[in-house]
Amino acid sequence: MTKSVKGVLAVFGLTLLLSACTPAQWKSWLESKGVDTSSMSQQQLDQGAQVATAVWAKIIADAAVDAELHKYDYVLSDDALARLRQCESGGNYAITDPSGTYRGAYQFDRTTWNSVAGRHFPKYVGVDPAGAAPLVQDAMARALYMERGRQPWPICGYRI
Repeated sequence: MTKSVKGVLAVFGLTLLLSACTPAQWKSWLESKGVDTSSMSQQQLDQGAQVATAVWAKIIADAAVDAELHKYDYVLSDDALARLRQCESGGNYAITDPSGTYRGAYQFDRTTWNSVAGRHFPKYVGVDPAGAAPLVQDAMARALYMERGRQPWPICGYRI
């Protein structure tokens, strides 16, 4: 993980720590939206604050994962990636070749996928390339291109 990504994650974590929603804040927010809180019990306000904090934590965690997957966006433009994807799979992120060996939008075999994931996105080692989210497949293709250029895509690589 790069130093800048670690910094972003640290800021997200600190933000989460400092932004836990208290029952009083939850009540105030509800009232700002026109909700009459006078009939709510303290337990309901406590639970509402816990849910609001959990939702905020999920948003922050998703943003951190999203930031990690964008760390190689500079390697290939979205247009270049779209041309490669169109040539390799017709733009279909869930496609597999008839033998089942090459999978997903960029036709990764599992060995290459796991190798790239192990170096750049360990969370995705063992994930089926054809089942991975489009953002993950795009990030993995960019990481592979950063390492090896057009070589992994001997025909479609010329469209990049």
